[in-house]
Amino acid sequence: MRVLLSTIGSRGDVQPLVALALELRAIGQDVRVCVPPDFRSWIEYFGIPVTTVGLELRSTAHANPAPPLTAERRRQMMEGTVTTQFETLCAAAHGCDLLVGATALQIAAPSVAERMGIPYVFAAYCPAVLPSRWHAPPVLTTLGDIPTPPKADHGALWAQDAQRWNDGWRLLINSHRKLIGLPPVSDVRGYVLTDRPWLAADQTLAPWPDPADQAVFQTGAWVL
Repeated sequence: MRVLLSTIGSRGDVQPLVALALELRAIGQDVRVCVPPDFRSWIEYFGIPVTTVGLELRSTAHANPAPPLTAERRRQMMEGTVTTQFETLCAAAHGCDLLVGATALQIAAPSVAERMGIPYVFAAYCPAVLPSRWHAPPVLTTLGDIPTPPKADHGALWAQDAQRWNDGWRLLINSHRKLIGLPPVSDVRGYVLTDRPWLAADQTLAPWPDPADQAVFQTGAWVL
């Protein structure tokens, strides 16, 4: 089986996928990864094929001076991210039997898997990013979120979170889905996170808050 593992983010996003890749290879699977360019040489050291996506995070993060993150610049960054993801993942997933996308910026991954006719798995590294009545959505300061009040209605907050996903990504993702012959999606967050996400976190340090909830599969942490 050929598996593509994909993430966009820092070392904390990438390293668990490298651990998973090595374990998959150890049991005889053909595995490759799609990550930012910063990590190519490190991952190729392990003999794992790499497809790079997006910009080098270190050079981007240390740009001097960094342009202000205005609403227009945020929109341009989101458009560029979605376009790059669709183009890169469509090529990288060719010939694969399974696509695993880790962390919430995998906007294109489920659509690419759907277009290829292969299964898709979303993996989170922290229970807080997955909807639950037991906790509020994570606070994203770059999007202007404010801290959650102590007695906030978690259901209402998750509904607002779903609307934010739709407001930010739905037009972008659906325009690209149309280009590859797929119908539009109405619930972006639900589509990206799927109805059966994996939680790659330690069951003692970061347990899923509702053990009876079979919608989340907790694998344990992927440690290199």
